[in-house]
Amino acid sequence: MSDGAIAALIAKARLGELVAEYGRLIDWLDWDRLGDVFWPESMFDFGMFKGDFGEYRKFVAELEEGYSRRLHMFAMPAITLTGEQARIDAGCVIVCRTDDPAPGIDDTFWGRYLFTAECRAGEWRLSGLTYVLNLFDRVERKGDDRGGPMTFGDGLSPAHPLFAGA
Repeated sequence: MSDGAIAALIAKARLGELVAEYGRLIDWLDWDRLGDVFWPESMFDFGMFKGDFGEYRKFVAELEEGYSRRLHMFAMPAITLTGEQARIDAGCVIVCRTDDPAPGIDDTFWGRYLFTAECRAGEWRLSGLTYVLNLFDRVERKGDDRGGPMTFGDGLSPAHPLFAGA
């Protein structure tokens, strides 16, 4: 295998890790580490929001902290490398729960995350994100499901006892 082919495999592995890390950081509300995934001048487009990294960080924190549960499930990303730049297309299903009004509402989003990425001085980070929504569903809960024997994903944050940071 050529050095170029090996470098491309390593780059694609790292880019896949960045997508997975993005989902983990959002689900666990780990805002302090979001800057490790994106370059500072990254641009974002969610339709209802467009802006730079600083604006996005505020937007996403306000949005996600309104949910008591969050789960971003990414499909295997399709990655296209062009030198030191990349395009990443990752389908995603997101399930979020609000507790108000009780017993809660579950929102499910089916969409695509279209990332751009750049390698600078040997380090890959995401440089842009456009979210494309395919389908949205909202279901009002009939009862509170937290009385069962399972550990539920309520209150995920860096302070949660199950959090496994960097």
